[in-house]
Amino acid sequence: MRKGRKMDNLFLYLLKVSTGTMLLYLCYFLFFSKDTFYLRNRIFLIGLLLLSIIIPLLNVFNIFASDSSIENTNSINSIILSRTSLEATVSEKITSFDLNSILIWLYFSITGLCLLRVLTSLTRTFIIIRKGTIQDTKFPMVVLSEMEHPPFSFFPYVVIPKKTFESGEYLEILEHEKAHIRQGHTFDLLFSELLIVFLWFNPFMWLIKRSIILNHEYLADNFSLKSSCSVKEYQYKLLNIPTRLMNVPLAHNFSSLIKNRIVMINKKPTRNYAALKSIIILPAVAILFVMFSFKPEANQTNTDNQKPLFSKTSESEILVFLAKNTGYPQEAKSSSDTGKVFVVVKMNKGGVIKECKVFTDKKAVNVPLLPEIVIVGYKPTGGTNVANSEKVTANEHPTLKTECLRVANKLSEVKIPEWQDKNMEFAIAYKFTLK
Repeated sequence: MRKGRKMDNLFLYLLKVSTGTMLLYLCYFLFFSKDTFYLRNRIFLIGLLLLSIIIPLLNVFNIFASDSSIENTNSINSIILSRTSLEATVSEKITSFDLNSILIWLYFSITGLCLLRVLTSLTRTFIIIRKGTIQDTKFPMVVLSEMEHPPFSFFPYVVIPKKTFESGEYLEILEHEKAHIRQGHTFDLLFSELLIVFLWFNPFMWLIKRSIILNHEYLADNFSLKSSCSVKEYQYKLLNIPTRLMNVPLAHNFSSLIKNRIVMINKKPTRNYAALKSIIILPAVAILFVMFSFKPEANQTNTDNQKPLFSKTSESEILVFLAKNTGYPQEAKSSSDTGKVFVVVKMNKGGVIKECKVFTDKKAVNVPLLPEIVIVGYKPTGGTNVANSEKVTANEHPTLKTECLRVANKLSEVKIPEWQDKNMEFAIAYKFTLK
């Protein structure tokens, strides 16, 4: 149960990160992608990834919320005096191999393949570098390669094909690739690749990676043109690089995205006042904070702002049924196991139990919560020391969970009008104590 809850939280977090990247990337694409403020655009692209990762992790508004551990003032004490002997109970578990299991298996399988792709690409890149000859040991190091591929850079190496080097037309190319290394572009590229491993299902991640690479080329072109004798000659060298050469993965290739680069080389510099558009990011980030950083309190049936799931009569019938059918397991009494248990019940139309999940942490319950039921038992003579038993159980309460699940799965025997015509989800709160 706990493992399934963790997986649900993981997928919810990944969904929030994907939503954040979508919103912020749309801001970039619509307002900033055509500007010549390349350094600002680089900061924005990396920043949007970091913000999308960090904001869903924050709960900044919870410091103003009431403590979720406060007990429901309307809870009732349905006390059961446990029998001295209790028959063994059998847990009615829900079949685990369902749609969720298939989705989990599919996600991690594709994630593994994406990670393998990245490792394979890194290996191929290092093989090219290792087979080359080091021409210059100063930073950045220049490597001459016998293989046929476009010039590329991968921190801290600039790799140039030997044919290009011997032709003597490599100075602008060398400056371009050195600009990539000095500005640390490889780290941006690897960061985006790592995120794609986990967010492969998000098409915006692939668009962000392309935009990051394209903006890197703009930055390197802009740096190279400052030392180039002619803008036209530089563009001709871009066009003269053969297009059918082997592309080097996870590296900045000199021949990549040529059409876009030539357009930006000939574009007039964006006017300074256009930098004021940067404030657009503020409302976008504020929206993400409001959407993702607020964690609502667990809902309860008896609140002023929420319509109760059950009438007083139906709620009473449910609680009486639970009270009459829940016992204090002998094994739990012998080990002095006490504490709280919460059971989340998913019920389909007609009162058919779909799923029951059990938790020991109230914070894990985010559905309407019924009033608390207190189960009181008497410690058997010669029982184990309470202090020692608490260390043994470590708040796991295995036998208490089994008992609560057993009774929860029998709730369809209660005939009330509320769950005859709609699906619903609610939680049962138990408190086990010994005297």
